[in-house]
Amino acid sequence: MHSLVLVGCGGAGVKFLKHVRKFVEATYFEVNDSSQGIKMDRRLAEMVDSVHGDMLSKIYPWLKEIRGEHVVVLAGLGGVIGTEASKLIGKALGKSTNLYGIFAEPFSMESPERKRRSEGAKVAIERDYRAVFYLPNDPLVRYYPNLSIKDVLEVHPVVIQHLLQDFQRMILKNSMNIDLRGVLGLGIGFGVGKERIRIAIEDALDSPWHLGEVRYAFISGDVDREDVEIVAREYGFDFWDFYKTQEYGERIKVTAISK
Repeated sequence: MHSLVLVGCGGAGVKFLKHVRKFVEATYFEVNDSSQGIKMDRRLAEMVDSVHGDMLSKIYPWLKEIRGEHVVVLAGLGGVIGTEASKLIGKALGKSTNLYGIFAEPFSMESPERKRRSEGAKVAIERDYRAVFYLPNDPLVRYYPNLSIKDVLEVHPVVIQHLLQDFQRMILKNSMNIDLRGVLGLGIGFGVGKERIRIAIEDALDSPWHLGEVRYAFISGDVDREDVEIVAREYGFDFWDFYKTQEYGERIKVTAISK
């Protein structure tokens, strides 16, 4: 398996990190103004856009601690710490490591300031990160109209968990076979029963977070690879891979990535 460094920025990012660390083997960093890990002062966070070059490591010395072949940043965009720390890590590490981001976006009903900060950050993030996944809240609310806002927010940690599991097991090892760059969409699906492979694929394809065409599928479960291949080839994916595991019981899991 490939080694991962996971960085949770801000309140949402730290929440995501605390959830996924039960499922994903990695080196972990928390960056927040009230963190038990790296404590980032709000005033210093608001200075990010004005700090460049050698001054980055002098004003934010903790950046030297975050090193690894593959670094994944988790955050919710809109808040000061999560948004600015994510931009800072991109500015400091984007040219020296394989840097990926998974970011929850604010609801459209949130304050104009949070939306402005989020949109501005995306410009910097997409410039400095190798690949980015956005998890916007509004499409999720439309997709699950009967869920409360609180329940909607609980979807993100689970989706991030499954994406990171597949990052470690299949996606990174196939980085030469897939175009893991730019802004990517995703869907996570599960299937049970006789047609569980097909059901899981269809569930993953039916996602509010897809962009463009679904190109890659990463499939996990307790079945034979030959059975997966029979179904997967019907969908014409540019690339797919399979990881055999018993952890999902009778279910099959599919992560579909669009571009």
